[in-house]
Amino acid sequence: MKPIERVKEIIRYYGLSISGFEKKIHMSNNSIQTAIKRTASLKDDTLNNILKAFPDISPEWLLMGNGKMFRKDNLYNNSDPNAITNENNNSYPLPHSDASFDSISLKNAALIPLITETAFTKIKYKAFIASEHILEKYHVPTFKDVDFLVSVKGNAMLPKYNSGDMIACKRIPLDSFLQWNHIYIISTTQGILIKRVLEGKDDDHILAVSENPEFLPFQLHRKEINAIAIAVGVIHIE
Repeated sequence: MKPIERVKEIIRYYGLSISGFEKKIHMSNNSIQTAIKRTASLKDDTLNNILKAFPDISPEWLLMGNGKMFRKDNLYNNSDPNAITNENNNSYPLPHSDASFDSISLKNAALIPLITETAFTKIKYKAFIASEHILEKYHVPTFKDVDFLVSVKGNAMLPKYNSGDMIACKRIPLDSFLQWNHIYIISTTQGILIKRVLEGKDDDHILAVSENPEFLPFQLHRKEINAIAIAVGVIHIE
């Protein structure tokens, strides 16, 4: 397989039209279109332009076809349309892998990092997530305006979340108004909590509630919260 075949995969993955891809890599109109039609070889300058425009693409994969498409990032692909839901319980299918180049509605969607607990516990008002704290990155067009994913551990949130599920999180400032009865991911000195949040006994506390009735609710002082994010969706792992 020639590199031009892998270029087609890049175009498909990012949901670009061929002309849009040509503009992004600063190539003349129809140059890539012609190469695709002829299954032609690509010049070194063209390959270098592609790698500059798409720094996450693995050079070894693009040039030789070895390894994975991305240096560290993965496309989350699941044919089960019920596997990904938002917090309103709406479900969405992911784009099918054999869709034509110009038919994909997703345009330059960002990759969402799956982070370690260590990364989130260090977040204060503004987060800088170091690369060593990113386990994977996922392309999930359903989720909009999402900062990161975290994995569920344990069974405190059964049956809503299973251990291993990945929750899509939107970070909010510590002094934000909390929406009662919504699920939040909370960084505390004791680690990460995933809880439904209700009004506490006073303005200095919130009530942290598990979905699993075996776990009792408890009061959490706001001063114990290092960072907080609201759950906007979940990827269920079978």
